[in-house]
Amino acid sequence: MKFSEMPYSRVDFPAVIAQGKEIIQRASQAKSGEEQFELHQEFNKLMDHVKTLYTIAHIRRDGDVTDEFYDGEKSYYDEKLPELNAVTNEYTKVLFATSYRQYMEEKIGPVAFKSMELEMKSFNESLIPLMQEENALASRYSKLIASAKIMWEGEELNLSLMRKYMRSSDRDTRKKAWDAFSEFFEKNQPEIDEIYDLMVKNRTKQAQMLGFENYIDMGYCRMNRNSYTKEDIQKLRDQIKTVFVPLAAKMHKNRQARLGVEALRYYDMGVYFPQGDPAPTGTPEEILESGRKMYSEMSDETRDFFNMMMIVDMSTSAKPFADCVKELEQIGEEIGVKIKCQREEIFDMMHRI
Repeated sequence: MKFSEMPYSRVDFPAVIAQGKEIIQRASQAKSGEEQFELHQEFNKLMDHVKTLYTIAHIRRDGDVTDEFYDGEKSYYDEKLPELNAVTNEYTKVLFATSYRQYMEEKIGPVAFKSMELEMKSFNESLIPLMQEENALASRYSKLIASAKIMWEGEELNLSLMRKYMRSSDRDTRKKAWDAFSEFFEKNQPEIDEIYDLMVKNRTKQAQMLGFENYIDMGYCRMNRNSYTKEDIQKLRDQIKTVFVPLAAKMHKNRQARLGVEALRYYDMGVYFPQGDPAPTGTPEEILESGRKMYSEMSDETRDFFNMMMIVDMSTSAKPFADCVKELEQIGEEIGVKIKCQREEIFDMMHRI
């Protein structure tokens, strides 16, 4: 089944919220670690259902911002998802306080509980109206960017398709492409500035309502920075400045000489060879196999990680995709891991987003 053929229906949030609260009630009264884990999987499955339908709507809307139906669906989720956050936060509090912490840590890992702590710090129901406004601003910006139409040598291109010409081996072509690319942002600067200003004010207000000085600390929580602190990041910045920047400057000097230009300009960004940067060669299958070989030779960890993300051709399978997903999920439950199956079209589109 192609992505365009995948069925979509609007999430019934009142029903999902009611079902979520019912799971929360049972989770708060779990009689064993095994029951707690089963309820955790049940809650995650409910949320995965919401995420799947939201993702379909999100991709279809971003693929065609003139589609009024999916643009309306995106606005619907912008409003409703913060309300669902209240339920997920309530569940997080119950799970975080479970009497079967040790058992759950063995099942989902101790880092998961660090993430829960950050989630609880960065949410309160009083924020819902501001979170809805924040979502609307983000959607307004993404719609503006996705709507870009740039005339290029008789073709109407979006911003992503312009990047091919911005890395052309011909320097004049690169400059012309960069100027056309930048012109879109110059024309829309007033609206972009307005969105940015409103977003900063919105997020600052959210942070202050939770007792943060500004959005920085709250942002660390929302970005799930569960393994390092602001101080660690500052140390990394200092190391980049003292170690990497001089190396990068030397590399750019070599690149300048290789390109044979008097100075590197903005339109030389991302170009490393005068004849053009190397392009992938071989069939998709050959490229995939080369990647598998490379990661296998690097280390056991990279080999396992690559294998975990392998794409499997199911076009000749007699068994429906949904049945395969269900059976693999059951196998995962039996061996204590979470197996996720995703259609290739969704995987590709999410990475494009």
